[in-house]
Amino acid sequence: MLILTIESSAEKGCLVLSENEKVLASIQLEGGPQLSRTIAQEVKNLLSNQVPALVAVGIGPGSYTGIRVGAALAKALSYGWQIPCLGFCSLKAFGPAPILMDAKSGGVYAWFGDKAFLLPRTDARVQGMPLCTHPPDPTLLAKVVWDQFSEEGAPPFLLDYGIQ
Repeated sequence: MLILTIESSAEKGCLVLSENEKVLASIQLEGGPQLSRTIAQEVKNLLSNQVPALVAVGIGPGSYTGIRVGAALAKALSYGWQIPCLGFCSLKAFGPAPILMDAKSGGVYAWFGDKAFLLPRTDARVQGMPLCTHPPDPTLLAKVVWDQFSEEGAPPFLLDYGIQ
């Protein structure tokens, strides 16, 4: 199964094209204002006229704008290609738990392996833990998406949009 994965919740994002959980190609994305200008062209470059069977997108926690850009593109592609769109927890793409990401609000997004939290930097659970500053790992990202799809499936396209 050919899968396009979009992860745009952090300052450094990633596009991954995979066959099941095997990475075929990936492109690193920069966040900020450039993301909305370049992400669609980068998807086009990555796909090389192929149409995936599934599009997956990171749904946070993370940058609201980055998540919104990635999710809007994923939903548009899902709708246009009439394929399922699968949302996954973005923090899983950055490494094994625990993961801490700067929440830019005096807090951190924390992933402890079973749940994501927004915590103040003073929380005892995050004291002494370094913030994640690297981009998502394409191999881990493909595995996260494939594992979630294998366990839960994806909403059928027609049901996802409420079309009878």
